[in-house]
Amino acid sequence: MPAATVTFNGRITLPPHVRKQLGLKTGDTVEFVEVEKGRFSILPGPASIESARSWAGSDHGSAHDEELDEVFQ
Repeated sequence: MPAATVTFNGRITLPPHVRKQLGLKTGDTVEFVEVEKGRFSILPGPASIESARSWAGSDHGSAHDEELDEVFQ
């Protein structure tokens, strides 16, 4: 399981393979979604969704678009 260390000012660095799988680039935002009490998922922020779509190489109407729409809703 990927891990990160919290710095003294609350910052973390996402491991490279996590950033790649989320399609994140420098300056992108992430959202923290509570999936159950005390457990969170990290999702690309709204501005990063298009980045993830272009990274996935999807065309409009493709299976990738449908999968991404489900994840980001």
